[in-house]
Amino acid sequence: MRIAIDHTLTVAFPFVRPRATLALRVTPEDGHDQTISGWRIGPDCDARLRATRDGYGNVLTMVYAEGPIDGIEFHVTGEVFTGPSSGILSAAHPEPLPPSLFLRASADIAPDLSAMATEAGLAASDAVERLHLVNVALHRRTDDAENDWLVTALVIAARKLSHPARFVSGYLADGGGARPHVWAEVHVPGIGWIGFDPALGLSVGEDHARVASALDLVGVAMVSGG
Repeated sequence: MRIAIDHTLTVAFPFVRPRATLALRVTPEDGHDQTISGWRIGPDCDARLRATRDGYGNVLTMVYAEGPIDGIEFHVTGEVFTGPSSGILSAAHPEPLPPSLFLRASADIAPDLSAMATEAGLAASDAVERLHLVNVALHRRTDDAENDWLVTALVIAARKLSHPARFVSGYLADGGGARPHVWAEVHVPGIGWIGFDPALGLSVGEDHARVASALDLVGVAMVSGG
């Protein structure tokens, strides 16, 4: 599937600064599951961009801009070509950290949702079926819960059920284009990392372009720093 990315990321500072340093996580990476073409990050000011990686192995773009400056606007464009994956992240994907790290507790912004999701998962003994039940149960709450809450509840529930789980950011195909999106990946022994999207109630598919993964939402934020 061809996913065309064309979106604007706006960063506003609370006061004028003499300079700014930002970290962007907006760039997907070539892999077995996706191929990137014509990727470009265009700031609206004179800025220096440097590509590096964060501690989770995600592509990180450091931005250094001289002021005085009260904000920066980035125009992000490119194409991602994805293939069918059944939600399973390719075993060839580089993993600098062990799955056990992602059993570590992180802030639960939706404890009622995570408790409900955990209870839903207890109805199955098979690991994959259990996680699908969690995902579907949370999908039924899309009308009264924000996506960040749903993904957080899925990650927390999976960890309570003894499955390493992490947050993932990227883009979701939407009509003729795509929009920034967040979902979860859960590690199942013998299979690997499987993506679940509670906003859709389904496993992650070729309409998802993966950018970054981390222990918590802060770690996959598209922009950080100041």
